[in-house]
Amino acid sequence: MPPKVPKNKQEKKPLVSEIIENDIEKLEIEEKEEEAEIEEEVVEKVEEVEEVVKKEKKPRTEKQIEQLKVARIKAMETKERNKQIKNKEQEDIKKKLDETKQEEKKKLEQKIVKKALSIKKKEIKKQEILDEISDDETPIDKIKIPVKKPEPKKSNIMYFD
Repeated sequence: MPPKVPKNKQEKKPLVSEIIENDIEKLEIEEKEEEAEIEEEVVEKVEEVEEVVKKEKKPRTEKQIEQLKVARIKAMETKERNKQIKNKEQEDIKKKLDETKQEEKKKLEQKIVKKALSIKKKEIKKQEILDEISDDETPIDKIKIPVKKPEPKKSNIMYFD
């Protein structure tokens, strides 16, 4: 049997939670170190890119400058030509729209005139009929309105033979 050691002097075993906390702290420290390394690499790459960008360009030759001027002039002419073509197309479209609107107005006016004529003809016919009736000089007393004879009532009795 092992000798008894008082509780105060016994080695304490670490708790599971303490072990986990220690592991987490170690992982966090490792992550921070990795981030620092990555950051240093990024800074180095950025510095390399800046050096490449800062390089001076070769000066253009006279021939290149002249060709550039000619190309710019040609580009401006082409742009102006395309702008004129576009404006012309838009004007043509507007003209066509105006023509179709005018044609629709004319058709509508013709329909209105036809309808007005037919209404006027009907009024004239009604007036002629009224004139014919008024031309008839028979006195109003003599005109008898025919009285409708009441229809005989049908009986509900049915005869069987």
